[in-house]
Amino acid sequence: MCKIIRYSVPFIMVFMLEEIVGNVTGAVHHNITQIGVLFLKGGFGPGSYYYPIMIQFIFYFPVLFGIIKKYNFSGLILCAFINLFYEILKYSYGMNEECYRLLLFRYTLLIAYGCYLAMGNFNRHNILSVICMCIGITYIIICKYMRIVPLITNFWTGTSLWACLFIIPISAPIILNKASNRFVETLGRASYDIFLIQMVYYNGAGFIYSLVDKRWMQLLINIVICVSMGLIFYCIETPITKTINDKAYGIWHNYGKQYR
Repeated sequence: MCKIIRYSVPFIMVFMLEEIVGNVTGAVHHNITQIGVLFLKGGFGPGSYYYPIMIQFIFYFPVLFGIIKKYNFSGLILCAFINLFYEILKYSYGMNEECYRLLLFRYTLLIAYGCYLAMGNFNRHNILSVICMCIGITYIIICKYMRIVPLITNFWTGTSLWACLFIIPISAPIILNKASNRFVETLGRASYDIFLIQMVYYNGAGFIYSLVDKRWMQLLINIVICVSMGLIFYCIETPITKTINDKAYGIWHNYGKQYR
């Protein structure tokens, strides 16, 4: 329950902001039914799948963590095959892109690898990590820059199973670097809020591209704004979310005591 509240409260804040601003500016005109559907889909704008993905994560993460804890590296390979099997099923049964983007299963290997790192497996399988990185980079170049559409992972190629392989040997050194641990930990705690701010930002960031024409400058500005505003939002909403969480826990606890 507390995790659902943790992800729901900041999302509701952002979703309401988008709806209010959209209606005031005339950009959107949603009726009650449309608002309900949009809420379940994670809002609107780039990255609007974050909320439903995180709600699924609450229930899916313990399964993957249990697999990695029990089978270690073999469990990681098993999760990779689960991810691949899901991609094959999606392709075979003609799943549409809208449904695909709202389901967590495409991130199975990435979540499993995070569990694998969390158990201290930082320096194992270095050669395999480099091979994975080369596969990921090659896949991204072929699909994103050469515009070749793959057969199976044809949706969201930039964040698909094969593309995510490139981050594997990069993430471990960042976690190992003790000097960056506190900063990385802070970003990790605020990552959900950064995602939400990014969703709002990219919904109306066109003016940035009209002011700055160099891509690297656009990227730098985007990162600075999203991260800094996300951290501010995290500091603002965390006490509010904690208060709501504590009250909900108190109500649930008292309700449970009545039936003991």
